[in-house]
Amino acid sequence: QNPSALLDCYLLADEPPDLDTARRAMDQAAQQARRAADVVGRLRRAVERPDPAASLQPVALQDTVAAALHLLEPQLRRQGVTARVESRDGSICVLADPVGVEQVIHNLLMNALQALEQTPAGQRQVLLTLWRDAGQGLLSVADTGPGIAPELVPRVFEPFFSTREGGLGLGLNLCETLVQRMGGRLQAAARAGGGAAFTLQLPLAPE
Repeated sequence: QNPSALLDCYLLADEPPDLDTARRAMDQAAQQARRAADVVGRLRRAVERPDPAASLQPVALQDTVAAALHLLEPQLRRQGVTARVESRDGSICVLADPVGVEQVIHNLLMNALQALEQTPAGQRQVLLTLWRDAGQGLLSVADTGPGIAPELVPRVFEPFFSTREGGLGLGLNLCETLVQRMGGRLQAAARAGGGAAFTLQLPLAPE
């Protein structure tokens, strides 16, 4: 059964019922359902209309980051993760598939949260940095997890390769494919102070 629906039942069964929390849980479930519908619609369009350029449009990168963090807020709170956003160059608008960008950012954040499960409480942080460079909009998603061994960095986008026990090794490969179809790049790096950083690069939208 849907965990959100079960949670709603428990909250409503309380005496008195916790209506505010139940409403927030139902709103969260509705947003997740809308996002899933968007992803399914995107995949359907990709089959019916294989030209990737047809779905490209101006996308406000800060807004997409905020939406992804909002969807993951309950998990961030549950894991005790501090997420910080820094923008070096004000508003950044890239030319991309809106749902594709959201999916990539969501997956990068999920990878960071999974890595932080191995980090002591109080040290779990995610830093999202946005900036412009040479006609490109960039977003870095860095975490304070165990990081990636330098010799494994070149392999992280290979299909079926995973640094996490039990991982399928498909998420990053699919993200890289999505980004390349939008005319961008996705890179990985081991952080000098520990942790990993993934950088999304997409062309800036024409002003």
